[in-house]
Amino acid sequence: MYLLELKGIFKSYRRGGLFGTRERISVLKDIHLGLEEGACVGLLGRSGCGKSTLGRIALNLEPPDAGQVFYQGRRLETLNREAYREYRRNAQVVFQNSQGATNPRLTAGEIIAEPILNFENPEKKALRRRVDELLERVGLASADAEKSPRQFSGGELQRICIARAIALSPRLIVLDEAVSSLDMLIQARIIDLLLELQRELKMTYLFISHDIRVLLKVSDRLVVMHDGRLVEQSLDMEAVDGFTHPMFTRLLEAILPPTPARVN
Repeated sequence: MYLLELKGIFKSYRRGGLFGTRERISVLKDIHLGLEEGACVGLLGRSGCGKSTLGRIALNLEPPDAGQVFYQGRRLETLNREAYREYRRNAQVVFQNSQGATNPRLTAGEIIAEPILNFENPEKKALRRRVDELLERVGLASADAEKSPRQFSGGELQRICIARAIALSPRLIVLDEAVSSLDMLIQARIIDLLLELQRELKMTYLFISHDIRVLLKVSDRLVVMHDGRLVEQSLDMEAVDGFTHPMFTRLLEAILPPTPARVN
């Protein structure tokens, strides 16, 4: 049984002005995707193909037009209040834009403490200890809890977003282009951190990215999306060699070293 499963997902949006014909644009078309417990499933596709929409539907941040989302074999809409609260606790997200994902009026410590306070009622000293531990786990110092978001670099602020995402030891994290805005060195450090946390906490990742290099490094298996459809899926990374879709081939060729010219 999958931890999270999406079956027959369709999604469209209306496009157009107030006084013109509002055209309906199809974004997701009959998506079937399962996330195995403890695995990192990489979702690859170009910008605008529907990846982020699929991530939001997986998190129940917006509903599909058709299809169903299952958590531990149960449809989300059938969960009672207690079971749905448990799902919300266990499904967290790290977005690409760490600036937009954090409240500039809060300190780093308050940002990390938000999910804890939403689901628990810890004593003040216990909460501070947990925040300090989370900061240190993502490579920051406990003193950073008092700083505001503007006092951090992009990589540091993304670490704070990761600390917030793991604060409740969730079973699932959706990483939506979580490293794409970082320079190569910081990106590599964040990826290493995410892999270490996954091994330590045995979490499931849906890692969304347009960067094939990142997904080849982090994924246990790979899914390719094009024009709102899943066009390739692998059972493991060894099967990726058999992918033939032109979009995947172009992305792969873009990172391969050029073939040396033959000398006659």
